[in-house]
Amino acid sequence: MPEEIRLIGSLPPIQSAISLDGMGDGARIKIDVPREFVQEVLKLQQLYSGATFEIIIRPDTTGYGK
Repeated sequence: MPEEIRLIGSLPPIQSAISLDGMGDGARIKIDVPREFVQEVLKLQQLYSGATFEIIIRPDTTGYGK
């Protein structure tokens, strides 16, 4: 079974946080990730660079950042 990666993230407060492809073929999303989750980001890079993966977005119920 492929390894699951979990982290907390948010959209950065910049105009280019979500960019749509000019041809309408897709989009790019930028996500800010707190320092505590950098190891998970590195794991994402190591395990899934060049591969497709599923993304599920849910509200943070951990209370992180409050």
